[in-house]
Amino acid sequence: MKDISRILRDADPLAREQGLPPAAVTGMRRAVVAAATDSVQPAGWWPKPLLVGATVATMLVAGVMAGRWLPSRDAGTTAVRSETSSAAASSPRRQLQFATPGGTRIIWVFDPDFNP
Repeated sequence: MKDISRILRDADPLAREQGLPPAAVTGMRRAVVAAATDSVQPAGWWPKPLLVGATVATMLVAGVMAGRWLPSRDAGTTAVRSETSSAAASSPRRQLQFATPGGTRIIWVFDPDFNP
């Protein structure tokens, strides 16, 4: 029975081919070494930091403007809380209110006189 490494070696099509001639190998090696020793200067050092700084500044301005234009989420909940706080003073019922991140509001009313 043959193991997997023997099967892969037998099926390898490059194993039956001859290697490159020494002159071609030497030429390839020279080309790789010459490309590695060439020092290529980047196009410029300032565009990348300038681009990052401009992006950060744009995002900050957009955030501030969005904060001024969009209504506050707390504006509606403060009015409800003030109404429930005045109602809670006159009745023994209590409420627990909260809102999920998706915008769903949940209100639980606790009534001490409730008898099922």
